[in-house]
Order: sequence, then structure tokens, then C-alpha cells
Amino acid sequence: MSAATVTKRDLGRPRRPDGALRTGRMRSACSGPTPVADRMPAAARDRQVAANYALTVSDHEVEALLDAAGYSDDGPGVAVAVRRPDGATMTAARGRAGPHRPFTPATVSYTAAVSKQIVGACVARAVLDGTLDTRVPLRRWLRYLPPWADEVKIRHLVHHTSGLPADAWLSQRIASWRACRWDGPAVLRALSTCPRLEFPPGSQFRYRNANYIALAALVERIVGDLTRFAERQLFAPLQMASTTLWRTAGALPTESAPGHPTDDEMGAWPLPLSVGDGGLWSTVEDLHRWNVAVLPGGALDDRLRSLLHVPGRLDDGRQIDYAWGVRVSRDDAGRLIHSHGGSWPGGWTATTIRLPAVGLAVAALSNSGDMTAMATLTDGLVARYAS
Repeated sequence: MSAATVTKRDLGRPRRPDGALRTGRMRSACSGPTPVADRMPAAARDRQVAANYALTVSDHEVEALLDAAGYSDDGPGVAVAVRRPDGATMTAARGRAGPHRPFTPATVSYTAAVSKQIVGACVARAVLDGTLDTRVPLRRWLRYLPPWADEVKIRHLVHHTSGLPADAWLSQRIASWRACRWDGPAVLRALSTCPRLEFPPGSQFRYRNANYIALAALVERIVGDLTRFAERQLFAPLQMASTTLWRTAGALPTESAPGHPTDDEMGAWPLPLSVGDGGLWSTVEDLHRWNVAVLPGGALDDRLRSLLHVPGRLDDGRQIDYAWGVRVSRDDAGRLIHSHGGSWPGGWTATTIRLPAVGLAVAALSNSGDMTAMATLTDGLVARYAS
């Protein structure tokens, strides 16, 4: 399977209701936040960052890739960060984060399903600490769920082999309740009314967002608030100072980039509020730090890095290509790929791709809902630097 296939498939999964080239070298993945950011308002800071990144054009081919993907200077924004096999870092950004703000590698944007890597890491941390056993039933932690939850083990949720219902069923159920929206509590309430599973747990793989919403809910019963846990365990140690898990209704995180749907009918979609399947707001700078940390020799704990990339298995022993919030596959040359994409119909897309044996990592964020543009760009970056 090629890197392109993996990326497009990840980005294309159904979701629920629920920019001239500026490039330059970044500091190391754990070098901390830019001091000037602490002293400038958002618009001034973003103009300064854009100017800094315009100083050194490191790879003119990236301009052609941005053009090919359809990103423009005056349209929705996009930013990418590439850790090249030689260890150098290339960044690029184009487009707008707002009427008077350029989209830069320091712009906060929604990561959608890329969030699952962070949730998977939090769950894996609890397992390694001995506070969570993936072999126990889901109902042990979420006792309000129906009897079928006795058959669903935590490992089934991690690897999408649980049989939990699809987004469409859950969305329809939530829509039947007045003044309800797609968020964690609403999805869990809908699950509590689900009469049966789609299939026996462990018998097949089907990507379902409810799996990671349930994971987030149960792990909070063990570690407390998931946002604070992720900050202590991941964001602070890796100096991902602009990253957070967000679920505040009616508002976007401060200084973040509003989304741009590709379809006028999608403009009415609500803001993303669920944590687990999504919820992560970040910058390309911070996603780059994450990518570098989880590459071999990176800052992430060796045991945690290893567990994150262990693929799941069905109950009959067959291996699947999904690990702990990360897809694990191989390209046509047989090289291992760790990847995940995400999108939200309200107008955001994101992707991370890593080839650990090559030392290549790609992170991309956009406040455009164009999944094809994101896949075209990230596939092109992998093809450019992995050869």
C-alpha cells in the first residue's frame, strides 16, 4: 500500500455533525515557545512570524506542491512542517487565518481525528502505569451502558474492533433530542440507548468515532481531567505550548483560525466539541514537535513510543493496520508508515505522516475543509522527501 493511499483513506473517512510561499528553518522540536509570542497580540505576532519564515526559502519545490493542491495567498490557510531524512526541518505556509492575519506555522487550528494519537497516548500511558487493563470490559468503567458493554473490551475500542454504532446512527439519535449537539456527553447518552452492537466485538475492524469518545470518558475516570493529564504527560514535556484539548461550547480557542467549509451547506455545522475522536487544537510547530518526539530516538518515552505503534489484532489473531490512534502500514517499497488524517465538515483538515526508518515526518494543518487538497499536498511532500 502506498503512502498516498493511506493518507487519502484516512482523510476521506465520513465525519459526523458533530498559502506566496513562506518557508524557513524552525527551532528544534523541544526548544520551547517563541518568546515574542508572549508579548504580542495575535495579529502582530502572526505578521512577525510570517516575516521570519519568509527570510529563508529552503525548498522551491514546495511552492509547486501548494499550487498543485489549490492553496492560494488570499484563500483559507495551510501550514506544513517536514522533518527531512537528513534531519533538517522545512516549513511553509500560505493563505489566511483571518481577515487581517496570515496563516503561519504558529497558527492554532483544529486537528480533527489527528487527535486520536494524543488520546491513544494518554490511554497507553495509563496502561504502562498499571492503572488501566485493556482486557477488562467497557462496562466496568461506564456502568450506565447496556449489557453489550460487558462484551466490549478496552482493546476493542483502541483498535476500532468493538462493534459500536456508526456516526450516522448516533447523529440521528442525538438529533431526536431537542437542543442537543454532537459532544462527548451526547454520544455517550446515545450509546446508552443503543440496543445492540453492529458485530461481535473483536470479529472485524470498522473505524468508529464513538470508540475514542468512550476511551476518553473512561480514562478520565482513572487519571482525572484529560486535558490536564495530556498537558502534564505530553504537551509540557514536549514543549507543545500552543496545544490543548478543547470542549468549550460556543467559542473557538483564543487566536485560533476559523474554519472554511468547502460546501455552503456545511456552514451550518456546529463547532467541534467532542474530545476523544477529536478535540485537539494545535499548530504545525507543535505537531512537528510531536512527530519528532515519536520518531526513533525522539523525546517520547521508549515504552510509550513502542506501544503506540503496536497494531491491533482481531480475536482470531489476524493483524489489522490500526494501532493506538495511528495507522500502521507499508508503502510500495515496504517501508513502515505511521499516519493519520482528520477533517471536520465545518472547515478544517489535518494530517501527520511518519516514515520512521527513513527519518521523515510530515505535519500539515489547514482551516479549509478541502480534504482532496490536503491529501494532494501531503502525498506530494512524502513523495518529494522519501525518495
